Amino acid sequence: MPPEQREMSAKISLYVTEGVFLASPVMVLAMAAIVAVVLWGTINFVFGGKATFGGVFAVWFFANLPSVIKSLLGVLVLFAGGAPESFNIKNFAPTNLGAFLNPLETNKALYELASSLDAITIWSLVLMGIGVAAVAGVKRSSGYIAVFGWWAIIVLFGIGMAAISG
Repeated sequence: MPPEQREMSAKISLYVTEGVFLASPVMVLAMAAIVAVVLWGTINFVFGGKATFGGVFAVWFFANLPSVIKSLLGVLVLFAGGAPESFNIKNFAPTNLGAFLNPLETNKALYELASSLDAITIWSLVLMGIGVAAVAGVKRSSGYIAVFGWWAIIVLFGIGMAAISG
């Protein structure tokens, strides 16, 4: 690449990185709001709960605290001497089966399924099920069904998209 193109590419990369960094808090809040609205509607209308949007919104944040452990594991893996070129941003910590598979050689649908079977994600989903049931005043099993039901739908959609693309 000529020097001017490299300089322009570096500037664009810098602006994209800055934009993602600045937009990430807004994106987290938007995702939390979307998940809270869906779970709020599900637990109240399907299971007869009495949850408030704020309660479900707070549950989402507290239930996702274990993801900090996953981030710390990812940092540990990166600094433990692993080759930087083999770092996979989609699967940065060895907390799921997909971390032990080669994403280039494995069937995309199988890799998506293996990556979704994540210990930290399941831990967060269990916490979310308990929390949603508590704020809605319903049985714990109703909270688990609501949370794991939506998770299963999302995972199946991801597997389907991976199967179509690969």
